[in-house]
Amino acid sequence: EQLRMETADFQRYDLSPDRRWMAAVVQATAGTELRIYDLRDGQQYTWLRGELIRQPLWSTTGQELMLAVRDTSRWAILRGAPGSGKLPDTLALFPADPTSPDPIDFHDPHSALAADWEGSVIFRFDPALAHPKLDTLLTGARFSSVSPNGKFLVYQALDGSRILVTSHPVPGRLWQLASGGVEPLWLSDSEVLYRLGITWYVVRINPATGESLGPPTLWARD
Repeated sequence: EQLRMETADFQRYDLSPDRRWMAAVVQATAGTELRIYDLRDGQQYTWLRGELIRQPLWSTTGQELMLAVRDTSRWAILRGAPGSGKLPDTLALFPADPTSPDPIDFHDPHSALAADWEGSVIFRFDPALAHPKLDTLLTGARFSSVSPNGKFLVYQALDGSRILVTSHPVPGRLWQLASGGVEPLWLSDSEVLYRLGITWYVVRINPATGESLGPPTLWARD
């Protein structure tokens, strides 16, 4: 089902929890733009422009966005409210190389994840702090996110591109959901969706333990 958005060179994007607002990074003539789309009436506006804008993430309230941007030689994690008319606040600054952590999961007001794609490291930080500390959570991992109930982490391991689940906030025992796949997503506390080639699969898990309840089943083909 096509959304009420114009055709553009879309990069990363996120839908607000109430499904009204779409925040999308668009490749522009010069650099990138972060556009906010109102899916109720089809209106849109550009909130930010920059050399490189990465994954935007809505807060649980749908009022704020967190994202990463690169400007010249610096990499920054920002947080702000598009509807406020104000520019976002800077939570953290890094040299552009070699470290460039991207926010990848905005689970709640005090818990967020960031990924260093070059080093395949997952960090946890408190986005409510003015200058949060990034604590290493996982290594050899990509595309990690916290389950809706906050008890588990799902991620794609570099080792064989396996889809794994472990406990949260302290990683513990590992459960393998699939021997190969990419970009796992939580559909609920008991379902994980992942992609393999052009095919998507769903794995049902025990929401109390994180263990899979059976083999992956076909969800759709792209």
